[in-house]
Parts: sequence; C-alpha cells; structure tokens
Amino acid sequence: MRPVLASLLALGLSTLAAPAAAAEVQPNTVRLNEVERGFWVGSTVGGVVYFQTPGEGAGIGSGALVGVEAGFDVTRTLQLGLVAWGQAIGAEADYKGITDTELDPKGARGDFQSLLAGAMLRWSFLRFADDNGIDRTFLYVRGAGGPAISRPVGVIGDGFWGAAGLGVEYFTRLRHFSIGLEANGLAMMTDDGDAYGVAVLPHLKYSF
Repeated sequence: MRPVLASLLALGLSTLAAPAAAAEVQPNTVRLNEVERGFWVGSTVGGVVYFQTPGEGAGIGSGALVGVEAGFDVTRTLQLGLVAWGQAIGAEADYKGITDTELDPKGARGDFQSLLAGAMLRWSFLRFADDNGIDRTFLYVRGAGGPAISRPVGVIGDGFWGAAGLGVEYFTRLRHFSIGLEANGLAMMTDDGDAYGVAVLPHLKYSF
C-alpha cells in the first residue's frame, strides 16, 4: 500500500511542478520599437531660389540642391548632426559676379555651383500621435551653417552659409524610415557680397 501511495504522491507533485517549470523556460517576448531612435542618416533633394546675388548684374538665380546628412537623436525632440549640401544655380547670362580681374582672370559669367558643409541643430516643438497613441508626426525648427565653396572662381566668392527654417517629419510604420518636408531661408556670406534665398527640401531618413 505504501509504495502505491508514494507513487501517487510523486505523480501529483510532478504534475503541479510541470507548469512552473514550463513558465521558467518560456522565452521572453521581444517588443519592437514602433519608432526607432538614435543614430540616423538622411538625404534631401529640392529646389532653391536666390532673390539677391552679389556683384555686378545681380539678379535672381535658381536651381537644385541635393545633400546628405547624419546625426543623433539626443532626445525625442532634439537632434544634432552634420550636413553636406551641393547646389547648382542657374543665373542670367549677363550676371558678371565679382568682376575683379585678379580674382576672375577668365571673366566667368552666369551659372555657379556651391558646396555647403557644416553642422545643424533641430528641435521639435509639436508632435501628433496616431490612432494607437504613437507619436509619428513632428513639427520642428532647424538651424544650420558652415563654410561654403563656390565655383567657377570669380562669379561668387567662397565664405560661409547659414540656413534656418520650419519643417514636418512623419515616422512611417516601417519603423526605421521617416519622410519630411522643410522650407529654409538660405544665406551665403562672402567677402565680395551676400546672396539670400529660399530652399524647399523634401527628405528621407533612416534611423538605426
């Protein structure tokens, strides 16, 4: 009789212990972030119009601006980063620019191209959540600036540039990707004069 009772008792204890043991070995469920934050890279392609250009024959110039950017999300609303933009500006054929024979021995005229590199800071001041309560749409302000190099020599000199503007960014349901649009006031400041304009820049960003 005692062996039978011992066997039943052992079977009961093992039955009670089985769920607990199974719970211990069950792997933890991994929850993915709805929106990824951290290091990111992005690209932008847009248009730019300069309402003022320096030098003789100053007038309106317009063209395309393309660029790459990289940065880091300090917080959900604050970003720091680096930018490298290139622009190709079409100006009137009679735009003479600097008109200095020492700086411009070949008498360059008309169109010019620029490389704009520097740092940027972006702050989101307003955000909107989707139906699931996930913040996906952000309104932000951004400032950027750095050195500027322009060619051909003699149309517009080298110097510095600065930009400030307002934009909107939407974090898609693909987690790592976001898209956006911003409008910037853009200025180039050189020893031979300044250029002031506006740039409209759609962008695509990937967050790691």
